[in-house]
Amino acid sequence: MTHTINEERFLSALRELAQIGATADGGVSRPALTAVDLEAREWFRRKTAEAGLNYAIDGAGNQSAILHSDPPSPKRILAGSHLDSVPNGGRFDGALGVLVVLEALRALKENGRIPPVSIEAINFTDEESAIMGLMGSRAMSGQLSASDLTSTRLPQSELDSRLAAAGISRESMQTARRDDVLAFVELHIEQGTRLETAGIQIGVVNAIVGIRALQVRLFGEAAHAGTMPMKLRRDALWGAAQFVLRARDMVMRQFTPGVCNVGIIHAEPGAYNIVPAQVTFALEFRHGSEAEMDQMQSELLRLLDDCAGEYDLRAEVEATPPVVPAQMDESVMQAIEQAADKLSLSRQRMLSFAGHDTQNMARIAPAAMYFVPSVAGISHNPNELTSDADCVNGAKLMLGTLLELLAIYA
Repeated sequence: MTHTINEERFLSALRELAQIGATADGGVSRPALTAVDLEAREWFRRKTAEAGLNYAIDGAGNQSAILHSDPPSPKRILAGSHLDSVPNGGRFDGALGVLVVLEALRALKENGRIPPVSIEAINFTDEESAIMGLMGSRAMSGQLSASDLTSTRLPQSELDSRLAAAGISRESMQTARRDDVLAFVELHIEQGTRLETAGIQIGVVNAIVGIRALQVRLFGEAAHAGTMPMKLRRDALWGAAQFVLRARDMVMRQFTPGVCNVGIIHAEPGAYNIVPAQVTFALEFRHGSEAEMDQMQSELLRLLDDCAGEYDLRAEVEATPPVVPAQMDESVMQAIEQAADKLSLSRQRMLSFAGHDTQNMARIAPAAMYFVPSVAGISHNPNELTSDADCVNGAKLMLGTLLELLAIYA
């Protein structure tokens, strides 16, 4: 039997959801567990009921639309993303990844398909960091402790209020861990330009990059900016500037597609007429494996020593807790690729340089994700756009991928 989605219904649902939390400039503001996010969550519950699917919510507020096997299987295939958004964000980030699964389950049910194992469409709570980031998937994968909830981005009283409004609590958050997941898959917009530039329709993510951040301090010597000869200066900012430019060239030359960034820099004493005696800057770098991260860190630190030495500076480095790269599961990647091939969709494997719920789900089950193109790479912005054609491709591919996974886990 050939299964297909209802394209008009799917695109209509995407437009309808975008009206919840809509901003005047065409964007969406749905921070997690605010009134507008709760409205979107109620919308998801209603759509689940309309589709004749079973609805569930766990202790972390993660919502599920479930197409059960007969009898309901003890373990399940999960797929989904998030409905919350950044403030004044776009209509597609996260939301598209939830709606493609909801539409796929509707299509299966309408075609009378009873899956051999149950399938869940998931809306994860607080992917976008209004509270702490990836909160729902952290809870589901057993990575959220009670102490984590004491250091959120919200005042503690507001956190309790938002949790209560969603019908959950600090205590219930600890009950959300799952051990019944056979596999997990997520669709997301790319939020970059690689697919659009290459003219490729689907990006199959093979790893979600690790992130390391270092606070670097360079110590030189303050001096009169008029009377100290240029060639005798121990200017900490010169060393920092040299490092920033040379790090850019080195990473592009040796570690593409890895990336690095210096996003904060501060010079002291901070006066027009004083040579900077100390510079502090924040260095972040990302790549797809621990081995590549280790190599990048080694080369960046070697370069830092070279730049400090050129200006007779002393360097200090302090590391913050890293984000470990998440490798995607080969069998789930192949299921995505086989489904794409059957749909004649062009594809390539690629790294994800942004964090996603899949990186947590990969800790408890075989997991992978795929991207559809973002126009001009714009995201977290009201102008965020993925074409209707690419949205439909993503939905068809989700249905196809779920069918491939059902064949594996039947």
